[in-house]
Amino acid sequence: MRRGNDGSKFMLFLMIWAILFLIGFMFVAVVVSVVADFDIDTVVSAITSPWGTIAYQLAVFILPLAIWMGIRREPARLSFPAAKLDGKNIVILVALSFLLQPIMMLISGISGLFFNNDVAELMYAFQRHPFWLQLLAIAVTPAICEELVFRGYIQSKYRDQTIKKAALINGLFFAIMHLNLQQFAYTFVLGVIFAYMVHYTRSIWAGILPHFIVNGTQVTLGRIVFAVAPEYTGTPQYSGELIDALYGALPISPEVQGIIFLGVITLILSPVVFVLFREFIRHNKWQVEGDGGQLAGSPQAGGYGYDHEANINPMPDWANPQQEGAADDWVEPQQNAPATPEWPGQHQDTPATPGWPNPYNNPQATPPPHSPYDQPSRVDPFAIVVVVIFVLFVVLTLFG
Repeated sequence: MRRGNDGSKFMLFLMIWAILFLIGFMFVAVVVSVVADFDIDTVVSAITSPWGTIAYQLAVFILPLAIWMGIRREPARLSFPAAKLDGKNIVILVALSFLLQPIMMLISGISGLFFNNDVAELMYAFQRHPFWLQLLAIAVTPAICEELVFRGYIQSKYRDQTIKKAALINGLFFAIMHLNLQQFAYTFVLGVIFAYMVHYTRSIWAGILPHFIVNGTQVTLGRIVFAVAPEYTGTPQYSGELIDALYGALPISPEVQGIIFLGVITLILSPVVFVLFREFIRHNKWQVEGDGGQLAGSPQAGGYGYDHEANINPMPDWANPQQEGAADDWVEPQQNAPATPEWPGQHQDTPATPGWPNPYNNPQATPPPHSPYDQPSRVDPFAIVVVVIFVLFVVLTLFG
């Protein structure tokens, strides 16, 4: 029996890679500052420039993903769902991307009461750079790199789990990889939402598009604030100070004023977001009916690993004894056994999904013993290590 999920294994690899990268960068920064007689702050600030941010995204996300998939010889088509988005999905995704932002800003504002808002400081530092470069560094590059890693590769490894569990794990990993306590809460929520969007559309673009809009809107708002009231962008709390300047001083802090304002907006927009998201799920429900709500792709879903051109739907690792990494407890079927077994408890009049045997086509079906669809719940040791590393990071951040 294989231990741990491949998604959590890669997440652990990614965290170790990022930590080593940051340690290596600091070492190089110290060496350069000593040898070349540069101020170390000047060297370190290079990574916080737009081009440094782009290089960081490529080095910490895309490079380790390429190395991992290359070593494991995993084809990209099995990890990155590429179904096309129809017009209605695009409209709903764009609308949700804008409507969700006050909610995310509210969560971020509450977190900012307890932790320093490093993102606001970075946004202020970027104001001296061209607008297009800000968008490239903060909106375009993270949307592509982070979505390929989290809603692409990692989420594909939880295709045998329910979407609820897969989305929660994905959101947790997404929040952890930001290594920022102020960002943790709202990135977790966004990670869960993006996971649902990709799951129901079977398209990685359903994660990239909203991700770009959310980040791009924040860049645009920051640019507008800087243009209208540049004197208020000198501190991380410039949004609250601007509200205070516009609406007059109140006997509460500017930060709390901003939270109250965003809370009212959130109450107004939440019903609209709920209705839109429900319509989004209804519109795409047919995509997942073929796999019973699981993340595994199917010909009907056109999702992970489904080759529309060749009409081939490759079996997952556990179902292919010839594929590297197949489950250790694979039992070779009898020679006279049918290609698609009849699951105990399955109604005779319930057709099976073509090319993808799945007992969840019938909710009353009872999987046979040792079926991958009915594996007992196990603790994932790799996920535990990921969480432990993050907890250590939190402790060092708070008390170090």
